[in-house]
Amino acid sequence: MELFNPILAASDFWMAKWLTPMWFVGVGVAGGLALLIAFLGICFLLKGAFRGLEPLRKNGVLHWIALGLTVLIGGGISGYLFIGAGSEVAGELGMVSVAITCMVGIFVWATLFCTTDRFFGELKALLFEGVGGAMLTVLGAVAVIGIAATPLFDRPMDAFASIPQLFKASTRTETFPLPGAASDEDRKFVKLDLSYSADTIDRVQIESNRRVIIGDASEIDQLKFSTVTIEPDSPRYWERIMGPAKSPLPLAPDAEVFAQNEEVDAAELKITIKTVPPVQEAFTIILFALFVFLFGLAFFLMQGAAPKIAAIALSTAKSELSQPLPKILITMVALAILLFVFMPFHTFGEDIKLLKDCGIILILVVSIFQAVWSASTSVSEEIEGRTALTLLSKPIHRRSFIIGKILGIGWLIMFMFLVLGSIELFCVAFKPIYEARENSKEIPIWQICHFEMLQTVPGLGLAFLECLIIGAISVAIGTRVALLTNLAICASLYVLGHLTPVIMESAAGGLPLVEFFSQLVSAVVPNLNLFSMEAAIDAEVTIPWTVIASVFIYTAIYGVGATLLGLLLFEERDLA
Repeated sequence: MELFNPILAASDFWMAKWLTPMWFVGVGVAGGLALLIAFLGICFLLKGAFRGLEPLRKNGVLHWIALGLTVLIGGGISGYLFIGAGSEVAGELGMVSVAITCMVGIFVWATLFCTTDRFFGELKALLFEGVGGAMLTVLGAVAVIGIAATPLFDRPMDAFASIPQLFKASTRTETFPLPGAASDEDRKFVKLDLSYSADTIDRVQIESNRRVIIGDASEIDQLKFSTVTIEPDSPRYWERIMGPAKSPLPLAPDAEVFAQNEEVDAAELKITIKTVPPVQEAFTIILFALFVFLFGLAFFLMQGAAPKIAAIALSTAKSELSQPLPKILITMVALAILLFVFMPFHTFGEDIKLLKDCGIILILVVSIFQAVWSASTSVSEEIEGRTALTLLSKPIHRRSFIIGKILGIGWLIMFMFLVLGSIELFCVAFKPIYEARENSKEIPIWQICHFEMLQTVPGLGLAFLECLIIGAISVAIGTRVALLTNLAICASLYVLGHLTPVIMESAAGGLPLVEFFSQLVSAVVPNLNLFSMEAAIDAEVTIPWTVIASVFIYTAIYGVGATLLGLLLFEERDLA
């Protein structure tokens, strides 16, 4: 008896095309969780060897050691990236290097501070209670759903085999001499000794110093594909995204390449081919594994390096998560996203763009509302109700209180994005199939569903970073104002933040006073337009990682500024 129904393993089955992208997500999440388990195992083994670092942890010297290691390793990675890079991409590589250095710092700090007996004594409560248990449940559910779709994916081993090849995409250039012809009768197609795989070819560039015709047979009547003419000193460039019909080389299996020189003088034909792994989508596995691993390390680091701050953060997140508001918001948004899949937007075949836009914006708005609400209830009301006074009467500093509140709200937002973001990805992956079936068209291949789903991931990431900024500002304001005032201020900041470029452009060259105030607003109010992805979705353009790295650095800088503002406002606040 077979384990699976053969029809389920067929790649033409519509559910296989829907769940195959989720297989990559689930395997990536499972890989990230496995990396976290391996990290905890290594920390447990190093616990005895690192016990001598306890005095350095207490006096703060270990922080400087971790900083030195971070700069050293990050500098090495930066130097490796800059080797062979041109000056035109130096600025972009600089942003990526800073972001990578931050990630390296998380790993180094977590390794040095998560090797204590105290950390492992609190690990069970950290993972299985409160927001930690909630996030682990969501990640586990996504991993189980993705792995359960394995029978529907017809090339799982090819996907795993493609992972090492993702980092060594090869480019080769071959030159072929072609003899000239004095007359039409002397012109013949010459077979080129050129081998390539149609499944792995990604880019082709063909150039020649003479007029050359390329075909797939030695005789005109045997051609299966249209010939391609290469004009002298006018290279022909092709990318896979342009479609197989525009390829200058035949992409049929076992196809042969022939070339014919159309001029009297001898020609030199140069063909450059860039190949990629057979399953390029395997990058999704690395992306989600890295995401789970890094945020898991940050969660562990909070507990290992700052247990007092972690206690306040986890208590805040657990208290807010037990309230009915997050459950109501998550339920309403989840139902709305599911409704968007079947709702006709009347966009002449572009409904999936509105599904992405509406889903991301809805998740963003409700998460910001939850962040502001939680900041007001956990900061303002605790101050007014004298709960903060009781807490600060213990050996806890005021800065620990503010930083803990910001982190607690940040982890609550992370939980909401994990739940709603997973639902959004499921729905976006299904939308092309639903549209094809509704319009009686051929069901698209799973790569299209995967592309649409993966294009949504940067939007969710940028929306999460925007929520972190608003949440940090809300905590800072919550030390002085009540709920309604906090909501009004944050709503104004949200509107002004998205209008900052428009304000700067309209005030440029105008009255000096107006231009001064526009520059003041742009300097004080965060430029939230940096986090917007609607234009990229509408243009079907993938956001470069350099842009995401720049926004990540901007978020870190502005988040530190908002935290310092909160510390300044709370330091002189009378709690009695």
